[in-house]
Amino acid sequence: MAVKTTTKDTFSAYKRILSDLQSGDYKPCYLLMGEESFYVDKLSSYIAEHTLPEDQKAFNQLILYGNAVTAAQVIDNARRYPMMADRQVVIVREAQQMKGLELFIHYFKAVNPSTVLVLCFMGKSVDKRSAFWNAAQKVCEVLDSNPLRDYEVANWITGYLGEMKYKIEPQAAGMMADFLGTDLQRIAMELDKLFLLMPQGTDTVTTETVERSVGVNRDYSPFTLFRYLSERNFAMIQPIIAYYSDNDKKYPLVMLISLMYTHFSRILRYHAVSMENPSLSPEEIGKKMGGNFYFFKEIAAAARNYSFKRTLYVIDLLGRYDNLYKSSNRGEATDGELLTELVCRIVA
Repeated sequence: MAVKTTTKDTFSAYKRILSDLQSGDYKPCYLLMGEESFYVDKLSSYIAEHTLPEDQKAFNQLILYGNAVTAAQVIDNARRYPMMADRQVVIVREAQQMKGLELFIHYFKAVNPSTVLVLCFMGKSVDKRSAFWNAAQKVCEVLDSNPLRDYEVANWITGYLGEMKYKIEPQAAGMMADFLGTDLQRIAMELDKLFLLMPQGTDTVTTETVERSVGVNRDYSPFTLFRYLSERNFAMIQPIIAYYSDNDKKYPLVMLISLMYTHFSRILRYHAVSMENPSLSPEEIGKKMGGNFYFFKEIAAAARNYSFKRTLYVIDLLGRYDNLYKSSNRGEATDGELLTELVCRIVA
């Protein structure tokens, strides 16, 4: 049985492949795949931009799409020789839509050394029980890209900015992680927007910068809501949910339920680790859960106000209200009224 790669494996493979490419070490075949397409796009774009000089691309670089070509057509192009150049590049995007993948088995037995073939499977990995996979892994440089877990996002944001010589406040990283979810393409776009808002001469992203970038008001942000939910402080929650009710296009109920589900899932995970390891301190539990423990201080405090059983109840509530929001059985209740009712039941 194939071993499932982790997000750490994904990043290590990405950095290794990128380092080889930057040093001019090109392989005859790249198989880039996985549920998280961010690194697939990064590597295929790098190959497209840097493998050939601009004056050689017109005759020696092909970018094809899996829904418009067959494997036989791709192989025919891969087998031809470059024109007045040392190599040619053939990139197939959305390769998961291409018909006749099994034909590559014959190509992999005798690859053209003057071709750089890049197969990009977007949003999925190839079947690792298939003959295609068995043949491909022997000759292709492989990236199997897995999505981040929600508790890894804040650290990923910190690392992404660190590579560009920027720092970010832990609370700011947490705000972005909670607001943006785990889609790396979206996160990277928002981080790139941050640079336009950074005061000249500064190298640290603050909560204020994040608020301006993603349009979050700190006093009414989901981050602040989570803090008061953790404390079961309904008096402080009331003005926040009233603000959300008045700004339901900016803060749709379905988004808030999803963010609350993430928050209470972390509390549930804290309880699970604590029950499995009763001798661990909160700090040790935070390290075992992974990520920056700054964020787990609040989770540890929340776990004192929400028992394991209570947390399960809240998660069930969130599921029921998500279904109610999407159903036609909600009667005349507005999103704001549903949100108020939900929060009252959570903190009761």
